[in-house]
Amino acid sequence: MRAAVLALLIVAACLAQPAEARCPMPPATRCAKTALVIDGDTLLLGSGERLRLVGIDAPELGQDGEPDEPFAADAKSALQAVIEASGGEVRLLPGRESRDRYGRRLAHVYGRNGGNLSELLLRAGLAYEITIPPNDRFSTCYLQAEADARLEGLGLWTLPPLESSRLPPGREGFERIAGHVEAVRHAKRATWIDLQGPLALRIANEDLHRFDRAVLAALPGSQIQVRGWLYHYRGYPRMRLRHPSAILIP
Repeated sequence: MRAAVLALLIVAACLAQPAEARCPMPPATRCAKTALVIDGDTLLLGSGERLRLVGIDAPELGQDGEPDEPFAADAKSALQAVIEASGGEVRLLPGRESRDRYGRRLAHVYGRNGGNLSELLLRAGLAYEITIPPNDRFSTCYLQAEADARLEGLGLWTLPPLESSRLPPGREGFERIAGHVEAVRHAKRATWIDLQGPLALRIANEDLHRFDRAVLAALPGSQIQVRGWLYHYRGYPRMRLRHPSAILIP
């Protein structure tokens, strides 16, 4: 589906504010002007501040001569279309954690007629749901919006995940990865989920209370998908899981 078609669908959804919207706008929001759409999940506000949409991660636009990630331009175009349809005005509900480690403001963002922009992008398959506690207020409705796109095979869900056993050397950044669970082990400071290949998923003790321990114990031998930020520690690929929504069990 072309970017223009996706943009039109999202604008229509935003302006119509469909009854089935699962993430309705709460009363405690405030108006803000936008100056620029930077990419599919980041805005520049009229105040000069950068704002990151809570609850999603959209594909990255290429920098320094690198190509765009698939659907990155589509996500930006769709978000731009919604902002333009709203006359450049949005309504913000700040996250419980109001800024990220880069100093960007964090908020749930709504269009003129109350459409939740994260939900709309997820329903079009132009972003992945990602919950980073304590900003988990709408994680359930965002997950359902993503599930709709996944079932319909839209956008990002037309792409296969990376295989944990075939990770490109040095690969980092946000990824969706599929793999066979070889073991779940408990260490002093974290629980580890070992996937086939060198990838290990880390659940820090401070996050473990959010996970169902019976589900974790049953994972060995299963095929799962995970999404999050891939990094390397002592030469080995790792991914930290903060919330159960990061794990998809087909």
